[in-house]
Amino acid sequence: MINGLSIGDTRMKLLAGALLFGFASLASAQNSIIVGGGATLPAAGYGGDTSTRLQGPLRADTTGDGTLLGEYAKTQSSPSNLRVSYCQTGSGGGKNILAGNQLTAFAVNANCVASPNPIGFGATSLGETLAQPHFVGSDSPLNSTDLSNYAAGHTGITGAQPVQIPSVSGAIAIAFNKLDTSGNPVGSLDLNETQVCKIFSGAIKTWQDPALASALPSGVSVTGPITIVYRSDGSGTTFNFTNHLSKACGATAAPPTGTGGNGVATKFKTDQTFTVATGAGSAPTYFNSYSATLPESGNPAVVNGISITDGSIGYAEAANVAAGFLTFATVNGFDPSNYGATTLPVSVNFDEIITGVDANGRPTLGASGLTTQCIGLVNPEDYATSTTNYPIVAVSYLLGNAKSNGLDVGQVRGVLFSPYNSTVKAQVNTIGVAGAGLSWLSINGATSAQIQTKINGCVN
Repeated sequence: MINGLSIGDTRMKLLAGALLFGFASLASAQNSIIVGGGATLPAAGYGGDTSTRLQGPLRADTTGDGTLLGEYAKTQSSPSNLRVSYCQTGSGGGKNILAGNQLTAFAVNANCVASPNPIGFGATSLGETLAQPHFVGSDSPLNSTDLSNYAAGHTGITGAQPVQIPSVSGAIAIAFNKLDTSGNPVGSLDLNETQVCKIFSGAIKTWQDPALASALPSGVSVTGPITIVYRSDGSGTTFNFTNHLSKACGATAAPPTGTGGNGVATKFKTDQTFTVATGAGSAPTYFNSYSATLPESGNPAVVNGISITDGSIGYAEAANVAAGFLTFATVNGFDPSNYGATTLPVSVNFDEIITGVDANGRPTLGASGLTTQCIGLVNPEDYATSTTNYPIVAVSYLLGNAKSNGLDVGQVRGVLFSPYNSTVKAQVNTIGVAGAGLSWLSINGATSAQIQTKINGCVN
């Protein structure tokens, strides 16, 4: 069942076999490169090497990378040279490029450069000039502002709207870099939830704080301020990390009075901007309580910032932390490096968006104003924490345009469906295996054929 729709619902019925295959082969793309970008959290799974902002163009039979986008491209015989590119702008930048209403600030054709705030997917530099991106990745689901921006950028196009499909989940690791008083690297940090809440609310400001002692290896002596390394850009990783903090650290009363949390830091807000989530400029202000901060744009940059800053603690996707050879903390005894092998089941609500946060800083959901069932949303409450698995995870999405896809429509549908395409998934080794940091999703009650039909009906 998806959002209360039974498998037999007319909106979810399978098309006849011939029609289904017809959709899959509809109108081969005239562009030889399918251009996308956005979230950095799933980028290691989508495109492999995250050391440069622009990944690809990818095609696995020439690059042999085993990534989602590279393996998807390999399955396409028409055009035989089809490749897929992905620019790591961050979720906020990706959604702004999709919206198309701020072309001087965010544009698909602008270069994908290693600036603090990338503004384009590099279409022109790849030999493509596009009116809109083919697809976008985002770990921060569509909200009211995103939808208004999209409407402003697509005036005069009948039926124009974004399409949003959950794609993968990822573990968000807490990484750190600290030398002990003998000059040796601290090799482990075993945090409990109370310590996580106190570190990121600024209640624990120094490494020698007695409240942190139980997390350190026995006999290790440390001293000095803690530097919080955080995402400076609009970030889905931040959205999901603070989704965990606002839930786990919130008031002890059950929702809606509280969050069912530990009551340690009750003023976190779930937001894609870290300074907003931690109350910079408001009271109480967790952000201004930190001993020191270091802003970085993109998960790879956060990892690099931690690696060169003694005494630092930050958050990033587990795959990026592993690639940067950083040490990461366990949380409640769970290790983020084990994440990936188990598929995460999710329930999807259609035609709903994030409308804000409640008095406890928890995300609120509301009607999008659309009735097409093409915006799929996993309630952030469903994965905000866990007592049986690693508790800090994100759900990532692939987004596209419902209209104006032209002769590329088949490829846009194909990319959005690729996380559920068994032929593609069988060749991917960057998602769905232990240690990858990224896992596949299963949309409760829906077969892959039904998901393909849903996408085919939404993308035109």
